[in-house]
Order: sequence, then structure tokens, then C-alpha cells
Amino acid sequence: MFFRAVINRVGRAVLPPSSCSAASKAAGAALRRCAQVPLKALSQLAGMPLARDQNGNVLIEFALVTPLFVLLIVGTLEVSVMFFTSSVIEGATVEAARQIRTGQVQESGDPITTFQNRLCDSLFNVIDCSEVKFNVKTFSSFGEVSMPIEIDEDGEIVNNGFTPGESGAVTVVRSLYRWEFMTPLISNLMPVGLGGHLIVSTVAFQNEPYDVN
Repeated sequence: MFFRAVINRVGRAVLPPSSCSAASKAAGAALRRCAQVPLKALSQLAGMPLARDQNGNVLIEFALVTPLFVLLIVGTLEVSVMFFTSSVIEGATVEAARQIRTGQVQESGDPITTFQNRLCDSLFNVIDCSEVKFNVKTFSSFGEVSMPIEIDEDGEIVNNGFTPGESGAVTVVRSLYRWEFMTPLISNLMPVGLGGHLIVSTVAFQNEPYDVN
């Protein structure tokens, strides 16, 4: 109303009376059209579904997928390191067992220390040697071999002793190492045994003929 009154007053001052009414009508129509534009835009915006606005979808999807992807990569690396450690323990057990099979451990002044030193040297500091448990037992034949893994009340591995045996004896050497997973959820997916996930390496053989001086 205010704009229409201003336009009418200005029109009457600069236009003839015959043209004043026509200019006033034209100006009023223009104002009505301008007022209708934002109303149409608002009505269209109100009727538009919010799902059509896809700005930020990529960022949200990236935020959801990234933690799972990082967990998968880190878990894969840790499992790879675990299998590498298992291979190292296997090689160290075979090398230390070979010293018993040839009688070198039995011929030493301190058999258990000699065996442990050889086992630790073959681990190449990949893991802490003090965390590796080992059992050495002898049997009269391969058919009588039985060495179940024993766990105490605290969940620690029980050492069944160290008996390397004499010449020709059937001997079993076993090394055990407990692997603690650092990656979340990976420990729930990997198979576990007594006392957690154990890396076990076992070597069975018959001692070679040798003479202990």
C-alpha cells in the first residue's frame, strides 16, 4: 500500500492525469509479480524432498567406511607378523632339537642352558626368548608319544621338564609362545586354544648314536 501510494503521487506529479492511472496500474502489477517470485520459490523448496540434497554423502560414507578399512589393514598386518613369528619359532625349535638329536646338548656340561641358548640364538631377537616355553621329553617308542598342553590356575603354560634322552631314544621337543593380539576384534576371529592363542612348534625324532664321555 505504501509503495502504491508513492507511485501514484509521483505519477500524478510528472504525468498527465490520463496517464497517471495507467502508470499506477502497471506499477502495481509489477510489484505483485515481484512479490509472487519468492513465494513460488519457497513453495517449491518446501515441497522438495530432503533426500534429493546429496551434498556431503561422500564425506559421511567415507567416515563410516574408513574405521573398518583401517581395522582390516592393521589386522591383516598383525596376522602376517604372527605367521612370520610362527615360522621363526618353528625354525628355532628345529635347530635346537637338532643339537639334542646329535648329542651335542647331552655332551655339554649344562644341557638345559645349552639348549636354551641355541633356541634363543635362532630366534634372532624377533620375540623375547624368555616368553618362549619349551618341553623336552623322551619315550620308548613313537607310539607312546603323548604331550598334552597343561595350563595352571593363572593361565600360564606348565613346563613338563627337560629330558633330552640318551642315544637312540625317541625324543619330542616342543616350543610354545603366547601371541597377544593388539588389533581389536581380531582375537575373536582367530582360533584359540588353552590359555589363549598359542604358537606351538613340535619336533619328534630319534636320537642318533653317540657316546657321552
